[in-house]
Amino acid sequence: MSTTLVVAALFQLQQLDLELDRLNAELQSLEAALRGNTRLQRLRSEYGATQQQIQASRQAQHEAEWALADINRRLKAQEQRMYDGIVTNPRELQALQQEVQRLRGQQSRQEQVTQQAHDHAELVQEQSDRQATTVREAEESWEQESAQLVSRRDQTEMRKQGILAQRTQIVDGIDATVLQRYETLRRTKQGRAVSKVEKNSCQWCRVILTASELQRVRTGPQLQTCTNCGRILYYDR
Repeated sequence: MSTTLVVAALFQLQQLDLELDRLNAELQSLEAALRGNTRLQRLRSEYGATQQQIQASRQAQHEAEWALADINRRLKAQEQRMYDGIVTNPRELQALQQEVQRLRGQQSRQEQVTQQAHDHAELVQEQSDRQATTVREAEESWEQESAQLVSRRDQTEMRKQGILAQRTQIVDGIDATVLQRYETLRRTKQGRAVSKVEKNSCQWCRVILTASELQRVRTGPQLQTCTNCGRILYYDR
């Protein structure tokens, strides 16, 4: 294979490699997106935290109700003693009346506590219901989005495999030493080992070639590189 054809093959190989770089970056991005929807994860986390709040608020409500029931039970018992006329001693009757008044005060305060606990539990439940709706909608949206992402990933992978097949055909026709030189330059030259000559200058760094340099690029028996950026020069006839 002539030097001109070798450089042309290297340039074509570079175009494929650049496309492979782009496809690999796209595949990485798609895989990262498929690993999880951050918004959905946040919504699920918030919903889970609210479920814990529901348990705590319901427990507080039950405890308030139990405390109120206990006060009601003791108050009823004391009122029963007072109204049944069992206690006749004035001092004992006065003490009983004071106890009833104290329990009625406790009852009033505990009713307020119980109502507040009930209201808070209801508010947390309403918040949970709204979050459940939001999570369900987000999950449905993510299901559609993830299906699209999977389709894009599969299409991108098919495109990548097709380019890899083309690349293999080109590589098979290039000398191993030349190919190694190309790969080394790609690693050190931002993925671009070959620079096209346009308007008598290196396309990459824009350095103008002398007449003799341009002649060697066109007809020379060896690969020619840019004296400024070091890339292999490709002249498209």
